[in-house]
Order: sequence, then C-alpha cells, then structure tokens
Amino acid sequence: MIARRALLLATPAALAAPAVHAGVAATLLVGAASGSSADQWARSLAPFLERHWAHAAVTVVNRPGLGGLAAARTLAGATPDGRTLAVVSTPFLLARAVEKGQERLLESLLFIASVAEEPLLLVAPAGAAPNLTALSHLPPGALLAMPPAGSAPQLLGLRVAAQLGLSPFPFANSGAVRQAVLQGHVPTAMLAAPEAMPLLREGRIVALAVGGEARTPLLPDTATLLEQGIRLSGQSCKGLALPGGTPREAVEPLAQALSGMVKDPEFLAFLESSALRPLYQGPDTWPAHVRATLEQLALRWRQDPWAQTAG
Repeated sequence: MIARRALLLATPAALAAPAVHAGVAATLLVGAASGSSADQWARSLAPFLERHWAHAAVTVVNRPGLGGLAAARTLAGATPDGRTLAVVSTPFLLARAVEKGQERLLESLLFIASVAEEPLLLVAPAGAAPNLTALSHLPPGALLAMPPAGSAPQLLGLRVAAQLGLSPFPFANSGAVRQAVLQGHVPTAMLAAPEAMPLLREGRIVALAVGGEARTPLLPDTATLLEQGIRLSGQSCKGLALPGGTPREAVEPLAQALSGMVKDPEFLAFLESSALRPLYQGPDTWPAHVRATLEQLALRWRQDPWAQTAG
C-alpha cells in the first residue's frame, strides 16, 4: 500500500541549506541517454532555466536506466540544497516506479512544478476511418497501436481499445507506431502529439480525437474523446523535481523561475514548435496531482497490469 505520510510534499528542513544564487552551478539530471528525445528536451530547457532562475549556470547530466528511476535515485541521494534537480515526465516515471515496486523512492523527491503538457492523440491513416464511430465498426481483432508499456499513450490507449472493442498492440517505440499507422498496417493508433504532429501537418495521417480533458490549440477542430462520448482522458506532463527536504528558500526561487519561464514568449514558441502546450502547476498543486496519479496507477497495476512483465 502506498504510504501517504510525506509523498512528494517534503517540508522545509529545520536548518536551511543555502539557496541557489546568481552564478551558482546547478545540475539538471535527465533519466535518458545522450541524444534521446528526453535528453534533447532537457538541453533545450536548460537555457530558459538559466534565464529565469537567478541566471544560474545549468549543466545537464545524463543518468539513463530503468525508465527514469536511475536518475530518481541519484536525485534522492543528492544534497537538498537546491542545486541538483531533475527533469521528470509523468505518468511514465510513476508507472515505472509502480512496475518495479519503487513507489517509496518517489517519497524522497519533491515534485516542484510542471511546465508543459504533451497532448495525446488518437490518429488513423489518411483516408481511413473518418471518426470514432467508424472505429467501433471495425472487425474483431482490429488493432489499436500504441507505444511501449507504461507510456501515457499506452495507458490511455488500453482503455480506449477496450471501449471501442479493439485489440491493443504496443510497439517497441513511438517511431514504429508512427510507421505502422502511416503505412496503413493498423487502422488507428494512440500517440503523443510530438510524434504525430509532423505527419498530421503534412496530411499523411488524420486525428480522430484528443485524449485530454480539453481540446488542444494544436488541433482546435479535433474534439476530445469526452466530447465524442468516450468518458476517458489522459495527460502527460513534463516538469522538474528536487530532492526531498530541500528548504523552502531554495524551492521558492525555482518555482517562481518556472512560473516566469512558462510566460516567456520564446519558451512558448519553443513549446509550440515541439507540439507541446504550456501547463504550469506549481508546488501547491502539482505534488497532489502526482500523488493521486501514483495511487491510481498502483491500484490499476494490482487489478489489471498494463504489461505482462515489467520492462
């Protein structure tokens, strides 16, 4: 059972460690290999973080392994002085922790704020199923393609497939899903917007539904699943975390920096070019959202695992 006592809501330390000041070096951990999409995101984020966070010098350090858990362990063991932080992606990191029985590791982290959302999209080959009604009339065994287990598109895609009477089929990676739907090997797929938008803009695939609770400005004419009678939604967020126990005087400048960053026109343009949308949830809201999502995933894993074996 998930402990509730201090999850993601660490209180300020009794003896405050020094906060980050201008010119102080900060380490930004990323739980993925150099050159990966997660690494590229972190390296694109770092200059904006430097601009708004008291002009601190940010160095990106890769700690790949275990779907982000290796970086989480490094962060949990770091000195809570506000100088070491990590890029995190939810629900992916949370799903990996649940699969590995490592929920308690997340109690050692302080989730500060989300800064962006990856919209989730249900897509189809161009000229194929024009809407969700057409999908529900596909023959038994028709596939709904999705990325690997534990990813936000897969977690939502499993439930959408069940509602539409389709067979969920996770591929090895998002690129393989994209190719399968592009070539018409599958009638539909669930993808994160950054993976789908280039093909959507070229008209090579079509969007049938948005997986979030509201439409995305990226596709203002595409209705949500909820609007189309499928009472399901999902969300993938990118944000930052610190070691648990980081004192408030170190947390607040970072939270303010992230809040300012999400209003920066250049950062907003970067998000739009990356098929992301700004979503700031600060230290007063995001930790509770993360905690609730983690608890939901843990219950779901016990009742209906999203993978036969945890990868």
